[in-house]
Amino acid sequence: MPYKPKHCCQCGEKIDRLDWKPWTSRRFCELCETEFGIYEWLSRGLFGVGLLLGLFGIGSYLQRDDKPLNVAPKQTVSGVPSMRSNVVEQTNASQVSTNNAVQTLAQSSKSAAQIKSQVGTKASDFKTKQIESSTTERSEELYFCGAETKKGTMCSHRVKGGGRCWQHVGQAAMLPQQKLKL
Repeated sequence: MPYKPKHCCQCGEKIDRLDWKPWTSRRFCELCETEFGIYEWLSRGLFGVGLLLGLFGIGSYLQRDDKPLNVAPKQTVSGVPSMRSNVVEQTNASQVSTNNAVQTLAQSSKSAAQIKSQVGTKASDFKTKQIESSTTERSEELYFCGAETKKGTMCSHRVKGGGRCWQHVGQAAMLPQQKLKL
């Protein structure tokens, strides 16, 4: 038994219908149905389309075969003598062409080795001097700022020489200098 409202959801007017049919509005009175009926039919239409797509998808899934598709039928070479001779000729021709390709590749690699020996440059000639980095050596010692912040915690900015960061210039540290050292 479908829902039969007593009042319109838009204007609040009492709904008195004697005959409730499947296409009558379940939300609006007759006046509001002319303005807002499209919203009710839109939801019904989307539900119907979704139901049809779902049924189509389930039907397609259940109809599919578990066997893979056989795209090309298998042909036996031994059954047809003319095909057998063609296959043998083709394999011989491909072996000859691959042998020629390997020989030319070997000749080109020899020529590259000869060129390299003629030039005579070594990889050691092209080594660059390693720049000494000062990341391991520090000219000045690093410290935490250590001043009290608005939250009441210690400032964790790193500063050189045991001073304060730009925000806390002139303030005292919360901890002694030895504990602020990195």
